[in-house]
Amino acid sequence: MLGESFFQTRADLGTALFSLSTLAHDLRAPKETIRTLNELGTSLREPFLFVVVGEVKAGKSSLLNALFGREFCKVDVLPMTDKIYVFKHADEERDVHVSPQLTECHRASSVLADFNIVDTPGTNTIVPEHEEITRQFLPLADLCLCVFSTVNPWGATAWQFLQHLHRKWLKKVVFVLQQRDLRAPAEVDAVLAHMRQTMLQKIGESCPIFAVSAKQAWEAKHAADADTRTRLLHESGFDALEKHIATSVTDGSARAEKLGSVCRSAQVIFADFSKQVTSAAAVVDGDLMKLRELRAVLEERQEQSFRQVGGILWTIAQASERTQQQGEDLLREKLTFARTVKLMFGKRGLENFFQTELENRQRETLTKIVRESLELIEADMKSVWHQVHELMQRSFASRDLPMLPDFTHQRTALLTRIDLALIERTQGAEFQRQMQRVFADTASWLRVPAGVFAAGGIGAVVAGALTKLTILDITGTIAGVGALTGTVVALTKRRKIIAEYRRQMNEKREAMVRAVEDHIRHAVKRFYVELEQVFQPVEAFSQAQKKMLEPSMAAVRDLEVKLARCAGSLGNSSVPAAASG
Repeated sequence: MLGESFFQTRADLGTALFSLSTLAHDLRAPKETIRTLNELGTSLREPFLFVVVGEVKAGKSSLLNALFGREFCKVDVLPMTDKIYVFKHADEERDVHVSPQLTECHRASSVLADFNIVDTPGTNTIVPEHEEITRQFLPLADLCLCVFSTVNPWGATAWQFLQHLHRKWLKKVVFVLQQRDLRAPAEVDAVLAHMRQTMLQKIGESCPIFAVSAKQAWEAKHAADADTRTRLLHESGFDALEKHIATSVTDGSARAEKLGSVCRSAQVIFADFSKQVTSAAAVVDGDLMKLRELRAVLEERQEQSFRQVGGILWTIAQASERTQQQGEDLLREKLTFARTVKLMFGKRGLENFFQTELENRQRETLTKIVRESLELIEADMKSVWHQVHELMQRSFASRDLPMLPDFTHQRTALLTRIDLALIERTQGAEFQRQMQRVFADTASWLRVPAGVFAAGGIGAVVAGALTKLTILDITGTIAGVGALTGTVVALTKRRKIIAEYRRQMNEKREAMVRAVEDHIRHAVKRFYVELEQVFQPVEAFSQAQKKMLEPSMAAVRDLEVKLARCAGSLGNSSVPAAASG
């Protein structure tokens, strides 16, 4: 295929530009960038322009048909004094008469998608209008094929036409000696030598010249056997002509530079997109990593808070044990023999004393300890808020973010809301409301712990001790056994009252400590759950952004490979590397 290397590179570059345009829309790139990409794609699709000149019957149409392997120029049907025909690609075949001297022939041939062909009348029939139009095409042409016939290679009109061309346009001229199959090889060589000499004399340039047979080339390109095709193409002389066209035109400096320019422009745009996407992905990954670190800090602080709760529980247990011991001491002090006897006979005036004295002592002591403990927990939790706020400011500090407007705006707004929430919650009044909400279901209970430990009355404990004794009739026993027996019973009764008091108070203390532990642990856990929920929007946003960026990251990696391949084909290796992730 003519210019196969060029068209493969162009196709690869076109695919890369399409992917780049898709990425531009995904990233909501500026309209100017999208327009630039569209213009680059359009410039890539600009077809080559070949102009063919020569005398009538020189074989111009046959040459074009053989060159492209498609019959879009009809042979021997154009009148000798006809128009200039420009062949262009179109889905539907039609002719557009631009002027009396110029007709555009739109054909569905795939060749015309890459090559526009200007087929001119014979130079010996060109009228001034033809010549003017032809000269308008030449400055735009990639190649001018000047065709001579081996049957009559001496026509003067073609040389006269060439003599009027600007010298710089002669750089695009290739001489083709057509119908070589109609002469012997020696005769063809003689004609070629004569033409080279005439070329220097007439136009002062030594242009490339090839002797070919369009007939043999056509047969070669339609041969089923590859070896036959290669042999006939070589015999036709077309292999040398096509190689020259591919080297000097399709793969030549002008077109290669154009592809290189498009590739470099694509590289610049890709570098910007790559930086945006990879930077945004790095920010998202960094945010998720910082959130994991923050969660680890919260877990560590929660364990620290639970250890503090353990210390508080030990303090409460020790305090209740001391108050219990004080109660026992008070019972021993107050339960003298005489008062014990009175209790045994139903005179229980001491119960009110125990109810008031012991309960008040325990209530005052335990309430103070629990309140102080809760203040320590609140202070610790408040310090957690401050620590989290400081971590947020350090970890998510504002900085120059990649130019992904939606991502930047949403992330900044989200972090601002969280920062404001943290600041608000670390303030005194708001923090107290937060703690009240956390401890809402247990606050009153926790702040009056003596109600658990001492409610029901110490007197009730003493009364319970009395009711659980197995002496059926204290009065009859004393009367029957005498004073000594009564004394023993009274002392035994005193010990059992104290023992029962100790047993019940131990049970109440254990129940109280378990209840305090359950409620405080529940409150602490709830506090940390609520604190972690503050960061759930950031995590959800980051996870969503990560998933949303995955197609863009894949596109960046794919584009890196595509542009690297194109740049390598064009001798340009400046494609920026995309970050992995």
